[in-house]
Amino acid sequence: MVDIAATISGLLVGRKLSGVQRREYDWVFEFENSAVLTAECPWRILSSGIAFADGDHGQQFGLPAALDGEQEANRLLSDKPTQAANIREDTGDLAVVFGGGTTLELLNLSGGYEGWQLVSGETHIIALGGGEVVIYSDARSGG
Repeated sequence: MVDIAATISGLLVGRKLSGVQRREYDWVFEFENSAVLTAECPWRILSSGIAFADGDHGQQFGLPAALDGEQEANRLLSDKPTQAANIREDTGDLAVVFGGGTTLELLNLSGGYEGWQLVSGETHIIALGGGEVVIYSDARSGG
C-alpha cells in the first residue's frame, strides 16, 4: 500500500511556491518542482491566526481597495520553503507547512465532490468526496 502522506511530502517538502492563480472555479498553487496543487474546496492561510482565506478574495473589509487573492497568497507563501505536508486521513484535509510558521490548509468539505488534487509528472493524488484520498500514476501524462 502506498503511503499517501509520504508521497505528498516527497513532492512538496523543501520546495518553494512559484505562483498562485485564481481561475473561475478553482485555485492553482504551483511549486518549483512542477508540482501543481489545485483547490476546488475552501482554503486558508494561517500565520498567527487566519491571515487570508479564499472567501476573502474581492472583499474590501474597509480597506482602500478589495483584496486580490492571488497577490495575498503569493505575498504570504512565496520565498518560504515547505517544511511539512500533513493529511487528515478521515476527511482528506491537507495542511502544507511553510517556513516562518505559515500554513496553507485545504478543507475538503464535500461528501460527494473532489476537494483538491496534487499532480507532479505521472503522480496524481486526489481528495475524493467523503474524505478518501487516492493516488495513482498515469504513464500517459508524459511526466
